[in-house]
Amino acid sequence: MSGECQTKNVGTYDDSDSDDEAPPLDEADIALLKTYGLGPYSTSIKAAEEEIKKHQQKVKDLIGIKESDTGLSQPSQWDLVGDKQMMSEEAPLQVARCTKIISADESGEGGDGGGGGGGGGGCCCCCCPYAAAATGG
Repeated sequence: MSGECQTKNVGTYDDSDSDDEAPPLDEADIALLKTYGLGPYSTSIKAAEEEIKKHQQKVKDLIGIKESDTGLSQPSQWDLVGDKQMMSEEAPLQVARCTKIISADESGEGGDGGGGGGGGGGCCCCCCPYAAAATGG
């Protein structure tokens, strides 16, 4: 008996058991299923979460536009008057600094001096006041 199945399915099955339909659920059964698995404080927690969401939305509406990627603070925290006063009192910011003044003799090109100023020498950056001072212009 090699290769044959050693077990037999001898039980008789009645298909009429699977045809039975469950009775429809009434409102009490539905309410029971809704509360199944919920803790004693679930409804109060859910109500508190909804209230928190409402307050968060109210705060967002009052704040207005959020901070952008530019790093600016919120418009409600700006001090325009103080900023204008500070800018009028302080010297303007320096963007570049002259590190070397090139004279016409060092450049070896002849002409105007190889930099800004148009005279005997020029600054390496051609945009600062040092170039004009070195050339006398």
